[in-house]
Amino acid sequence: MERSLTVVGRGSVRVHPDIIMVEGRIGGVMPDYDSAVSASASAVSSLRKAVGEAGFDMDDLKTTSVSVEMRYENDEGGHERFVGYEYSHGLSITEASDSDSVGRLLAAIVSCESAPRFRMSYAVRDSTEAEAGARAAAVKDAKAKARELANAAGVKLGDLLSISYGAGDVPYAGARMMSSVYMDAVPEDVEFTESVTVRWEIE
Repeated sequence: MERSLTVVGRGSVRVHPDIIMVEGRIGGVMPDYDSAVSASASAVSSLRKAVGEAGFDMDDLKTTSVSVEMRYENDEGGHERFVGYEYSHGLSITEASDSDSVGRLLAAIVSCESAPRFRMSYAVRDSTEAEAGARAAAVKDAKAKARELANAAGVKLGDLLSISYGAGDVPYAGARMMSSVYMDAVPEDVEFTESVTVRWEIE
């Protein structure tokens, strides 16, 4: 009968973020459908212009969602009444996370007449190296745990029988709601985590 020892190793690597992701939404209610569509388009055009004038590529401002829906509210008697057409336009832009770029971008957004509500998150553009480092750390952790358990049980590790891993968490760091003024924030490092499951033969 084959005897084996299975261990789960975990590893993590922290990396300083090099990009910011700004996600926002422009919205409002207009009395008719055409006015809602026109207001949405005008607001987005104004925001693109502000971003371009701040020295960024207007095409970097991407649309993530668009909707125009009938809006109803309940009156004092509890009856539904039509109040207009509600428009919503989701937008996002990704830029370098240096203080100058962040400050200029947020200043352009909040100074715009149709400034959206938005959230700014820090992230890492290329996570390949960090993920590889986290996997290597997870394997090292698994080996250390296996040796410790084998010594405690009075057995010896034999051949490696199998190894598998599951993708870990890659959170955005420093995600926060920003109001009207950009503060000189110091972003938290992004932590990449990986886990591996390793099985050894024991003697």
